Amino acid sequence: MLSFFRQRGLSNILYGAIIVATILTFVITFRPNATSKTASLNETCAARVRGRCIDPKDFGSAYRIMMPSRSAQVSRKLNLKKVALDGLIERELLDDEAKRLGIGVTDKEVTDQLYAGYVRVSVPAAEPRIAQSILYEMYQSYARAGLVSQEVAQAHFNDRDTAIPVEFRDPKTKLFDMKIYERQVRNLSNRSTTEFREEQARELQASKMRDVVRDPIRVSEGEAWDEYERRYSTATVTWIGVEESWAARWAVDVRQTDVDSWVKDHQAEFDKAFEEHKKDDEPKAGHIRHILVKLPYGATDDEKAGAVAKLSWAAARIKAGESFAEVAREVSDDPGSARMGGDVGDKTAAFVVPFKVAADALKPGEVTPGAVETQFGYHYLTRDDPTKTADIDAQVKRSLARSLYAKSKATEEAQFLAKKIDDAMRTGKPAEDAIKDVVAPFVRAQKVEPLKVMPAPPEAAGDAGAADAGQATVEKTALPAASFDASTDSERPKTQTSTAFNRGGDPFPGLPPDETATVVRFAFGAKDGEVLDPPVRTPTAWVVVELKTRKLSTREEFDKDRDTFEQELLRAKRDEALALFVRRLREQAKDDIKVDESYIQEAKVDGGAGSANEDEDEY
Repeated sequence: MLSFFRQRGLSNILYGAIIVATILTFVITFRPNATSKTASLNETCAARVRGRCIDPKDFGSAYRIMMPSRSAQVSRKLNLKKVALDGLIERELLDDEAKRLGIGVTDKEVTDQLYAGYVRVSVPAAEPRIAQSILYEMYQSYARAGLVSQEVAQAHFNDRDTAIPVEFRDPKTKLFDMKIYERQVRNLSNRSTTEFREEQARELQASKMRDVVRDPIRVSEGEAWDEYERRYSTATVTWIGVEESWAARWAVDVRQTDVDSWVKDHQAEFDKAFEEHKKDDEPKAGHIRHILVKLPYGATDDEKAGAVAKLSWAAARIKAGESFAEVAREVSDDPGSARMGGDVGDKTAAFVVPFKVAADALKPGEVTPGAVETQFGYHYLTRDDPTKTADIDAQVKRSLARSLYAKSKATEEAQFLAKKIDDAMRTGKPAEDAIKDVVAPFVRAQKVEPLKVMPAPPEAAGDAGAADAGQATVEKTALPAASFDASTDSERPKTQTSTAFNRGGDPFPGLPPDETATVVRFAFGAKDGEVLDPPVRTPTAWVVVELKTRKLSTREEFDKDRDTFEQELLRAKRDEALALFVRRLREQAKDDIKVDESYIQEAKVDGGAGSANEDEDEY
C-alpha cells in the first residue's frame, strides 16, 4: 500500500486518510449498540413477541423500506402493512433461533453491509408464492422510485435476494458518502442512522438464520431429471362427458306412477324443496318473469335458429301445463333470475328497450306471443297473476316432483350411458359413432310450435302506444328450420380435446383430485388411442377418456436446460424448506405473539376519488 501512495503522490495519501477516517466514524458512531432502546411504562407496541415490543417506529420503517415509491394502491393489493408486521414478527423468531444456535453478527459485518450499500427488510417466508409476489413488488417499487435499475431489480428478484442495493456513494467519486447515507436512511426509513443500524444488525442476524435453513438444501441430478420429466412430458386426451342434466332431460323415463311413488318415499325431501321454491315461484303483483336463451356475439343464423328452437321447446312445456318458474329454473341462461324462477321484479325502466316494451305490454297471466330479441339473446316473458296462486302452486308441485324424480335417476342413467360409449370405443368403434348410437334412442319426434321472433320496437318507443304496437304484430322470421332435442341440446355427449397437460396438470375442467390422479396415471401409462375403463366421475357428469397423444421429455432436452432448471428447482426447494421452518416457529410461539390490529389496517378507498398512485405517508 505504501508503494501505491508513493506512486500516486501526497494527494492520494490525504485521500486515503479521509476514507479511513470516514469508516472509523461510521463504525464508532453507528455501531449496533451505540444506543439501547428503553421502554416507558406506557409503552406502545405494534406487536409483542415473547413479551418483547415491536416499536411502531420500527414497524413504520419496515413498511417504508418495503414500498419506497409509496403506492397505496399496491399496498392495499398486497395487504402490505400486515406483511411488514409479519416480517418483523418472523425476524424476532429467527433472531431467537439464531441466538439459541450461537449465531451472531459483528460490528464489522454490519458496517461492511451498509458501507457496500445494502439494506435488508424481512419479507415473511411462510407462504412462498406470496413471498415472491411481495419481493417482486418491492423491487419494482425501488425501480419506480429510481433507487435501482430494472435490470438490478429483476436480477435480485430472480435470486430471491433481500439485500437491497441502495446507492450510498458519491456519484462523482464513487465512494461512500456519509451525507448521502444519512439522507437515504432518512428517506427510506424515517429513522436516525443509529436506529437504522440497530435494525439492520437484527435483519442481518435473521438473514444468517435463513441461510442456515436454506443453504444445506441440494438438488441431485436424478431428482432434477424426475421433476423435469414430470413437468415437461405432456399428454392430450379426448373426453366425452355424459351430463346428468342431459340424462335427466332426455334419458330418464318419467312415468307419473313412478313420480308419485318416489314422492311418497321422499315426502320430507319433496316438502322441503317445495317450500323453498314456493317463496320464489308464487305470483307477485306486477312481477315479470323471463326465460333467456343466450346467443354468442356475432351469432350465425344457424345459432339463432337453434336458440329459438330451444326457447320454443321451453314455451311448449309451459303451454302443456308446466310451471313457468320451474321451466325457467331449468332452462334459462340468466342464472340470477333462474334461481328465483325467472323473476326480475316489477320495475322495467332499467331494462333494454325490446325487453321493456314487451314486458310493459303484458297483462297479468299473459306470455309474449313470440321470442323477444335483445343483445343478450332470445327471451320468453310472462307477467305474474296473483289471482292464480292456487293454480300456480299446483303446477309447481307437479313440475317439481317430475324434476326431482328425474334428477334422482339421472346419475345412474348417465353412468350407464357413459359405460356404453366406453365399451364401444374400447372395441374399436369411433367416438362419434359410439355417441350417436347412445343418443339416437332419445331423439323423439315432438310437435313443437316454433316461436316467431317479434319485431324490434322503434328506438324511440317508450309510451304505451308503441308498446302495444310492438305486441300486436308478430313477424315471421327467415331463420333456417331447427329443432331442439337430445341430439341438438348443447349439453349432449360430444367429443372434446384437452390442451396438453403435464403430470401435475389438470386434464380437463371439473375433475376432482382423485379422478385427476386417475386420468394423469392413465395418460402417461397408456398407448395412443387407448380408452380408460371405467369412465371417471365429475360433480355433474360421467366422463369417457381416450388418450390422443403423449410426448415424453428426452435426456437431450434435459441436458440442454439442466443448469437453469436445477437453479430454479433449488430455489423452489429452499423457499419451501424456509417456509416450513418459519411456519413451525410461528406455531410454537403462537400464544406468545400479540398483534395490535389497528396497525395493519390499509387505508380505505374514498369511492374511487384517490389516484392510482396516491402517497402513503402514515409512517
